[in-house]
Amino acid sequence: MALCKALLWLILPVFIAVRIPSLGVAVIMMVIMLIELTVAIWKGWFKVPVKKTIIGMWMLFTVLPVLLLAAMYALHILVVYQEERIRDFLSRSGNAYYMTSMLHKFNENILLWGNSGNNVLEGLPEFNKDYVFSYILNSYGKLAGIVVIVLLAALVVFMFGTSVRQKNELGMVMGFGCGMIILLNVLLNLAGIFGWIPLTTTFLPFLSVGRNNILLSYALVGIIMSIYRYKDVYPKKFKALQVSLQKTITLNLNM
Repeated sequence: MALCKALLWLILPVFIAVRIPSLGVAVIMMVIMLIELTVAIWKGWFKVPVKKTIIGMWMLFTVLPVLLLAAMYALHILVVYQEERIRDFLSRSGNAYYMTSMLHKFNENILLWGNSGNNVLEGLPEFNKDYVFSYILNSYGKLAGIVVIVLLAALVVFMFGTSVRQKNELGMVMGFGCGMIILLNVLLNLAGIFGWIPLTTTFLPFLSVGRNNILLSYALVGIIMSIYRYKDVYPKKFKALQVSLQKTITLNLNM
């Protein structure tokens, strides 16, 4: 019953995101919450068969959405612009593929260090938001891009490492959620920049311009720092057991 309630709470926000419509946000939310739920099941917080439940849950929420999306595309149920983006990406042509083709063009002449000479400021609208990594590569070279990736990777490793060492159940789940938000946005942003997936609404933490992006990045790191500070705090049930055991020992000694 508890697992069914958790799955319902997972489906509700994803459904709302799809109806906005924002498929990119819906996918990110679904993956993040699935990973949090997977951690909870793996830790034995739900009285269910661990491996079978995890495999079945991921099959349900990955294979089924793909089939559903394919059916909606075939039956023209999707919003017009969504169908155009899928069609243009698959055919590698059209208006929706224009930005991807421009990014391909800018990524061809990147130097190891220094400016590539490409006019990124005029070629990419809002270059300092979704396409800021392409701007960094073209303005400062591949080495600068590698430094950015290494720093972001170190941040993600720190966030997940802090979550794994957390003894409090709520802190662990929150930490994994914060880490997944950063990780997925980095991966999807870079994959879109290099043309591996269709461009979607993502940001590069601490680098993409935008009040919401910056506030979210700092808020997530703030939560992780709070979790790290209290990483040795035990769950309430362990505290209660410890206090009860200590009182029992004290009474026995007094007797």
